[in-house]
Parts: sequence; C-alpha cells; structure tokens
Amino acid sequence: MAHHVTLIPGDWIGPETCAVVQEIIASTGVDIRWDTQIIGEDGLTEDILASCRRNRVILKAKTDARRIPGQLPPTILLRKALGLWATIRPVQALPNVGARFEALDLIVVRETSEDIYSGIEHEVTAGVYEAVKVTTRAACERISRLAYEHARRRGRSKVTIVHKSNIMKQSDGMFLRVAREIGRSFPDIETDEVIVDALCMRMVRNPRQFDVLLALNLFGDIVSDLASGLAGGITASPSASHGSGIAMFENPHGKAPELTGTGRANPIPMLRTAVLMLEHLGETEAAARIERAIFAVCEAGISTVELGGADGCVEIKDAILSRL
Repeated sequence: MAHHVTLIPGDWIGPETCAVVQEIIASTGVDIRWDTQIIGEDGLTEDILASCRRNRVILKAKTDARRIPGQLPPTILLRKALGLWATIRPVQALPNVGARFEALDLIVVRETSEDIYSGIEHEVTAGVYEAVKVTTRAACERISRLAYEHARRRGRSKVTIVHKSNIMKQSDGMFLRVAREIGRSFPDIETDEVIVDALCMRMVRNPRQFDVLLALNLFGDIVSDLASGLAGGITASPSASHGSGIAMFENPHGKAPELTGTGRANPIPMLRTAVLMLEHLGETEAAARIERAIFAVCEAGISTVELGGADGCVEIKDAILSRL
C-alpha cells in the first residue's frame, strides 16, 4: 500500500536529515509517495496548504521563523490553517546521549489552538503592551479527553494536570475543573495536578514520578522542552500535532547553520519523528524496526557532534541500515 505524505524539509540541516529519513524508510519496504513542499520567502502558499490537506499526513523539519511584528511564525500559521489543536510529545531517553535521567519515559500532551497562540497583542500606551491568553471550555474538554484516551491506549497509569490556577483562578481554574471532570470518566487512570512552577522543580529532582503531563499551550511548550533536556536533549522528543483527520509530525530541532552542508548533522531527531509518522500510518512493524535500530546504534556508542564526536548523516545512516 502506498502512502501519500507531504514533506516539508525545512531549513538549515533539514534537507540533509530528511534525505536520510527517506532512504531508511525506503529500506524497510514501506512505500511512501513524497510530495515535497518548500516554505520560502513567500511563507505559506496555497500550494503548500493544498498538499497538506490532500495528503493529510505531513512530515516537517524545522523552518526559519523570522521575528516579524504582528505575524506568527510559519509553523504556527500552518497549524492554525490545518486545524491542528493538539501536540503530543513522547519524551524517551536514548542510551549514551548524556541524559540527566536515563530510562526517562513520559508523554506531554499540549493544547495548541489557543492560549498564547491567539496572537492578540496590542499597545495600550507608550511602552505598555497587553497580550491576551485565550482559554475556552471546549478546547479544555477536547485536549483533556485526548490526554486520557492517549494514556489508556499507551498503557499509562497517571495523568498530571499542569496549571497555574492559584493565580489565574478563572482561566486555569476552569481548565483544572474540566480536566478533573474528564478524568473521572477514566477510573483506570490516576489523576494528579501540579502548579507549573512546582512541577518544574519536581521534574528537575525526579521526572520519573510523572507519566502523562496534560497542559495548555504556553506551559506545555515550556514543560516539553524541560522534559527533553532531562532526557538528553535533541534526540529525546519527537513531536506530533493532530487535528480532525490530519496529522503533522515535526522535528523541533534543526537550527544548526554551522553544520549545514557539512554532513555532520545528527539525523536521529528527524528519524524519531518519522517513526511517529509510521505508527500513525499503521506501519507499526517498520516503526518498531527503526526504533530498535536507533537504540542499538546509541548503545554501540555512536558519537554525534552534540556529544563531542564527528559521526554525522552518513555514519548514522549506515549504522542504522546495517541493523535493519
């Protein structure tokens, strides 16, 4: 069966690492018809959006996000245009990658349709700006149900609600109430709740006490990166954004201009993102084979640039292919 996928190779090292991913996936026998789209100076175009809507599965590398006043970055605009309202980031430490906590394995479920992504900012008076954080009950219900359903599918035992309801008593207070209500419909899953700053302190001390973290947009963004850092950084956390019948699999790393074109980039973060995509496509056997090969390569002591070594695209690709 052929799968049709929109590929956005992005900028910097994205095209190099995506090429490695395409070759490794092809070696498993999975037939993917890639529709490559480039986000250039014109930003999102109708051709890009048409491809994404037609294929309904997108594999995306990191793209340049120039800071233009009054304009959201292309990735966020793409999520909005495609109606992607949830981001799931599994955080799992690989061996020998410098993880602060080896064997760390947790999931961050983050709402991504509102909160700070509302894009509502204005200048009240000279030197005074106001930014609006939007929270709706419908979005709270939707993301909470997804978190518990995902926890059940993945055999997880606890969902921790991350919030700041001690200060934002109405917006985050509603989120906490709604998430608790949803949690009561899943008696097989324990519900916990933690204020976000206390959560960060507890994660730095012992992140293994958590299983699935449920958060709104801003706090989910911060907690995702914190968890990734504790699990070893760029190799630890691929990302999947979901909407109604459409999914985009994103590598949040890749801004490495000093590595662009040198062949020394690490393709493992992009490859782990592609593993999530394969699982979504139902190609679970190929996904498991690639994931096992990645773990085996890391256990054997592959040494990438961020670890002080020189193994790059070719070395890692060959090592993984040899284990497939």
